[in-house]
Amino acid sequence: MGKNYTYRTSQLSEILGVSRDALRYYEEQGIVNPKQNEANLYRQYDYYDIYTLMVADFYKKRNLSVKEIKSLQVGSEIDELKVLLENKAYQLEETIRMQQYMLQKINETIQFCKEVKNHLNQYSIRALPTYEVIGEISDFDAFREYPVILEHMDSMKEDILSKIMRTFTFDETGFLDTKMYIVEKLETQQKEQDRYYLEHSTCIYSIVEDGRSQNGDEDIRNKVFENTLGWGRERGLTPKGVAYANTRLITYFDNKERVFLEIYIPVEEA
Repeated sequence: MGKNYTYRTSQLSEILGVSRDALRYYEEQGIVNPKQNEANLYRQYDYYDIYTLMVADFYKKRNLSVKEIKSLQVGSEIDELKVLLENKAYQLEETIRMQQYMLQKINETIQFCKEVKNHLNQYSIRALPTYEVIGEISDFDAFREYPVILEHMDSMKEDILSKIMRTFTFDETGFLDTKMYIVEKLETQQKEQDRYYLEHSTCIYSIVEDGRSQNGDEDIRNKVFENTLGWGRERGLTPKGVAYANTRLITYFDNKERVFLEIYIPVEEA
């Protein structure tokens, strides 16, 4: 049809698959400036408008913003464009890493949903994953101390609940002390000197339910550990006098939390 032929908005939408709203937005941002038919006020897009829109789409698919595309129209050297694209690549790589980390967390939680069915109020032997202790707070509800937790976590990736490991010490007379460790799960086997790690190869393991839906005001220690320790005694297992509990899943029933905790009670190895 030649470079002198013009197209209305409806025709351009069919040609490029671009919505009317998108065309209007590109016009408002100065990417294109179609002429108007004085008789009917229809916008008239010519060959160069279409090509400009295709160029804009080219760079949109390379993650450039409309503002950045507009800057390219003013003029830029290839080296400047290369730097801009390198920055875009770096940003996307960071986004991909973040999404991969989140996907890992999602898959871990999906796996735990499966674990609940098999291990809720059941007992088995399992190793405690290795955690590095990177801080401590006095109690779970010591909320004014939580800035200490924030100092030891990436708030863009990590959540507070997963950073807290409840630790209980006990002897034959009962419970002695409770601590709230700030922890980082060790993903490799490499450990550094002068660091404190929680690691036990043989533990009584169980999943228990806590929270308001289970009368969460009741002390979780008395509700859980008596049965767990009883199971261990029946099998001749000698506890080391420490127990760990971490939050792995929270759901709701009738607007009340159902909190599912993993319990690890280290025992002496045979």
